[in-house]
Amino acid sequence: MKHLVEQFVFNLALWSSHWLKNHSKIKWQKLFTDIEKKRSPTLDRNVSASYKANNEIGLQSLVQVASSGGFEQYGKDLVSLPLWAKEIPTFLQNQLSDHTRKAYESDLKQFFQFLEGRISSEHIESLRPDHIILFRKALEEGRLNGKVMAKATVNRKLAVVKSFLNWLKLNRVLRENPAQLVKGFPQSQESSLNGLSDDEARKILALPQRNKRAGALHYAVLHVLLYLGVRKSELLNLNMGDLVEERGVSVLRVRGKGHRVRILPLTLQIKQVLEHYFYVCRRDRTQMEAPLFTPTKNPFSGQLLKKMHPHAITYIVIHYAKKAGVLKKISPHSLRATCISNALDRKATQRSVQHLAGWSTPLMIQRYDKRRDDLKNSAAYLINYGESEEATISTG
Repeated sequence: MKHLVEQFVFNLALWSSHWLKNHSKIKWQKLFTDIEKKRSPTLDRNVSASYKANNEIGLQSLVQVASSGGFEQYGKDLVSLPLWAKEIPTFLQNQLSDHTRKAYESDLKQFFQFLEGRISSEHIESLRPDHIILFRKALEEGRLNGKVMAKATVNRKLAVVKSFLNWLKLNRVLRENPAQLVKGFPQSQESSLNGLSDDEARKILALPQRNKRAGALHYAVLHVLLYLGVRKSELLNLNMGDLVEERGVSVLRVRGKGHRVRILPLTLQIKQVLEHYFYVCRRDRTQMEAPLFTPTKNPFSGQLLKKMHPHAITYIVIHYAKKAGVLKKISPHSLRATCISNALDRKATQRSVQHLAGWSTPLMIQRYDKRRDDLKNSAAYLINYGESEEATISTG
């Protein structure tokens, strides 16, 4: 009964998120249309009308128009975008990931919304380091959206602004990058992400009811997260065709950030878990383009042969963490950190861990090693200069 209630609550939350997303999208489109109707003058084919249109649309709206390509609907000779706004589509398309493009677009909108009333849309060269510093301060204090931002988030948004302004400089729209001198907050050497102990991970893996469709799916998802350390987005993008053999070894092709593909070997344990999932859920191994993990239920359309929703992966992790008595905040990324920490505890080389995690640099290893402060594993226990125990004891 408890399981049915939890499943109902999850489905209700999922439906609510879909509804809110569509509702907010419609409201935003209506708001933008209203802004255009109220702010845009009667457009004709002379330069003065185009200049006036730019000033009245506003900086944030110009970013919206440029990034969506919406300016084409007005005709190139009706609305003449400033040079900096014309660079936005190319700047965004230069990013390899859809997720990155959307994040960059959102950050640029927020930045130019902050600049509204501080600089003219036609005179971006008047942008000074003072403006960037004030933007950083506004983000830190939560004056832009009413929410105080973590320093790492502020640093990320500053990095996007610096990158775009540097793009403008390289394309000779700006003579100098005023953000170049603005400092971000010092990077913490360790992320705030919580990992699991070996005992907690073991308890979580023992909980799914493996002979039921949902249980077999959850069991397989948790194993791939904990034993291969993949990101949630990477797990969702796995297809049946990614299970292949290379030089006689069963492997999994994982598409990571920047479209980089890494090959991870499948241990006998992972292979057995996946085969069990395929059998219980009646998955067809010959459908190479089908997602590796698909939902077992779909109350909306009944369509099951599709990717799982990202919220479903988060639900699986949190659900079993709570059942296992884990009180700290846990996410799918926590299982990735746990996998990396476990490998390091077992003396895996940094090079092999870097490949497992799909990092281009080993600098991330220290941030993700959640057990490096464990006193029982301190390097102090390994130091030895060959002295006898008696020689190190003071005679008083």
